[in-house]
Amino acid sequence: MRMIFLGLVLIFAIAIVVIIATAITAAKQKERNDMSLKKAYLYLVSIIALVIVVVGAIMLIDLGLKTWVFTKADRDMYAYPPCVKSIDPGTGENIGCDAALVEEQKKQAEESRTAQKQREAAQALAMIVVAGPVWWYHWKQARKEA
Repeated sequence: MRMIFLGLVLIFAIAIVVIIATAITAAKQKERNDMSLKKAYLYLVSIIALVIVVVGAIMLIDLGLKTWVFTKADRDMYAYPPCVKSIDPGTGENIGCDAALVEEQKKQAEESRTAQKQREAAQALAMIVVAGPVWWYHWKQARKEA
């Protein structure tokens, strides 16, 4: 899902670059100076930074919803038993795992899930913290140029 979304963002960014390049070419052909290269750059960076901020916000909202509203949404869809029990055919004795091992594996799975949530939150916050000021500065400069 994340890869599809990032692919769409990339396609969107490429489309914006093509549109701006076309606008610059058309302006040069018509001998109009309405769209300068600097203005095109400022708008392009503003749009890309805004998309990154939106993606980061979506990631944070998704994480919040999975944590507090839909608490079972991030559980593993296909859970395998942590330890397969096997019985010795000769003695009928249970071999393979014990209750302590099962509990340890469950604890590790929960810690792994928590660590993944923290990684996602850190990534989303980093996107917002970096792209937010970049967007604000370039948008402010683009509006001055207009």
